[in-house]
Amino acid sequence: MSVIPRELFMRFRGPEPIQRTPLGNAIDKATLKLLQEAFISSSDKNVVTSPLGVMILLSLYNTGAGEETQQEINNYLGGACPAELAESYSSLSRKFSTLNPECLTVANKIYVNKKFTLWEKFSEIARNSYHSGVDKINVEAPAAAAALINEWAENMTRGHIKNAMAESDIKPSVTAVLVNVIFFQGHWSVPFKAIDTKEKDFHTSDGNVIKKPMMHLLRAFKYTKCANIPARMIELPYKEEGFRMIVVLPNEIDGLPAVVEQAAKTGLLDDIFNLRVADRVDLDMPKFDIENCLDLQDLLSKIGVNAIFSEAAPGIVKDDFINVTKAIQKAFVKVDEEGAIAGAFTAFVTCRTTSVYIPPPPVKFTVDRPFLFMILHEDIILFVGTLSK
Repeated sequence: MSVIPRELFMRFRGPEPIQRTPLGNAIDKATLKLLQEAFISSSDKNVVTSPLGVMILLSLYNTGAGEETQQEINNYLGGACPAELAESYSSLSRKFSTLNPECLTVANKIYVNKKFTLWEKFSEIARNSYHSGVDKINVEAPAAAAALINEWAENMTRGHIKNAMAESDIKPSVTAVLVNVIFFQGHWSVPFKAIDTKEKDFHTSDGNVIKKPMMHLLRAFKYTKCANIPARMIELPYKEEGFRMIVVLPNEIDGLPAVVEQAAKTGLLDDIFNLRVADRVDLDMPKFDIENCLDLQDLLSKIGVNAIFSEAAPGIVKDDFINVTKAIQKAFVKVDEEGAIAGAFTAFVTCRTTSVYIPPPPVKFTVDRPFLFMILHEDIILFVGTLSK
């Protein structure tokens, strides 16, 4: 007979229960929709993205956009109007700004063609609600302009994201570049031991079996069988308060596409908030490292955000109309025995428009097949991705 110390349960429960919020619900659904399209478009099905970075820029752009664009962005982000969205994301920005920057950095910047000026209202919203800096660039010197943006992104991600913006992206017609960086570095509350990491079988998405370095822990974790998705779920907490990784393991070896498809319809927060402590979980999980660059124009168009690339936005740049001509995101994640590092650079380029008990047997949770993962702060999804090979 074993006794589970009270402090063990307190560590999992945390000082205060995590509250579910309307913004978290909206971000959940929007995140999984974008992941589905990125997963479908990926050739190797190894994907990492920060839809939150996309949503922040969309909500900012929305404050100066045309009516059709605003409606599409409102529909995708789940807001009633641009002002409501701005307030939601402003509150989120304020919250993130109070967190330890060594753990999480969320930063925005607007680079404006030196020949143009932002409308005062848009500039005020960007600075005060989105904590965005505003700098001038010379688009007639594209190499220098791209280097300025890349230096900022590299600094914000502590050197992990380099050359995010190509010189070729800075054309003479560029009026402004809206950029966002999200960078996370977390440490497991209980680290894996490197000595326990062994090469084990992993079933890939193309039906092959390969060897991957599998980390191992036998301890208490929050765990659930998903209600509406053919999968099980586990939470790996970070020692940094409020942060956690969720691993969603399909029931079938080839079940990841169905899991992604269903998650895009229902979201995953219902299951996340159904997680309960399982006192003994026998976990095997691969170390992994993913980096990719996403064409957001293609992905956003597939989820109903099209007008941003064609409709004139009258409320951003003075005395001119603009639209987004390029939208990209460069993201990475690295997971090992100590924790995880993840980052994303997102850019919109705009141009003139033309207790006591007997323990049960441990729950086996062997991540030996394609799976979905997320990094959250409380109920807000920061990063999401899939590993298939």
